[in-house]
Amino acid sequence: MMRERLHDLMARAAALARNGGRAVFPNPMVGAVIFDDAGTILAEGWHRCCGGDHAEIDALKKLGRPATGLSMAVTLEPCNHFGKTPPCSHALVNAGIKKVYIAALEPTDRACGGCSHLAHNGIPTEFVPGFENDLAELNRFFYTTAKKGRPWVTLKAATTIDGFIALPNGASKYISCPEALAEVHRMRAGHMAIAVGAATVNCDDPLLTVRHVAGPDPLPVIFSERLNLRADRKLLDRAPVIFTAVADADRLAPFTARGCRVETVTTIGQALRTLWEKYRINSLLVEGGATLHAAFLAGDMADELVRFIAPFHLGDGIALRGAPVLTDLTLCRDWQLHATGRFGVDAYIVWRRGAPTARPE
Repeated sequence: MMRERLHDLMARAAALARNGGRAVFPNPMVGAVIFDDAGTILAEGWHRCCGGDHAEIDALKKLGRPATGLSMAVTLEPCNHFGKTPPCSHALVNAGIKKVYIAALEPTDRACGGCSHLAHNGIPTEFVPGFENDLAELNRFFYTTAKKGRPWVTLKAATTIDGFIALPNGASKYISCPEALAEVHRMRAGHMAIAVGAATVNCDDPLLTVRHVAGPDPLPVIFSERLNLRADRKLLDRAPVIFTAVADADRLAPFTARGCRVETVTTIGQALRTLWEKYRINSLLVEGGATLHAAFLAGDMADELVRFIAPFHLGDGIALRGAPVLTDLTLCRDWQLHATGRFGVDAYIVWRRGAPTARPE
């Protein structure tokens, strides 16, 4: 088959993968197409939700008959383990698929080996290049958990032109315009968890829900090293995860009595590993405040910086803090501009670094 047609088939599989959205988290978004020797697509599928059929199985079911003599293009190497569903590699063998084209290898030790299983059963696999960047972007949360053992972390801040996030009294409700606020809520819906510090909870009493757009609410997370957190805040009714260095049972009791899940940790790294290993959270949106942002930057625990800049000056107030001061400017050249734009009257800037890739190893 001509290479151009294989590229088109994989492009269709990649487009199908996007249909999965957040419903598949913490699994990856995957798409698949089944086609004949002429390159005619006979069935399509995608991973629809965590615990549901994977893309390969979805496509096979839609085909509705044995796949003997047919080929498949799938964006990720078929899994080779028994999890919430049986291994896709076994299903492809049983269905009679004659060849499998992939765009990326499975990065986890638990699920890898699908290509080897297919080869052992006489089914060749072939890599289709050109989709590494798109798939790395699409499944950046998945690749981060697979390679770093923690969630992808987005630090989001809304500031004035002169770099303040709130008035001197802490009020920050009206810094962002309505269009920027709607985008923030889309970001909330696109992450599995959302984090703030104790000062933000005490001052703003936020709900941290998705309100201005349609989408699921993220799991609320509160960082309070000294547990200087008011026990009467309405956010505690949402059973948040609270990370603190305090281990005193008497001090923890008012929060556990409210249904909070309290985790005693000493570093942000430990907290992030707990979010992934215990709660299966693959993405964390950190919204505030300045001290928490500084802690994530100081600990080198951020993958993405998102800034909304409102077109006015405060002259004074609470400023967004950064990591500890550096004496060598060459050490601060590690962020790359990823995207710019505007929402309403507000500017929008995104920086990224160290994003995992989907390139086969």
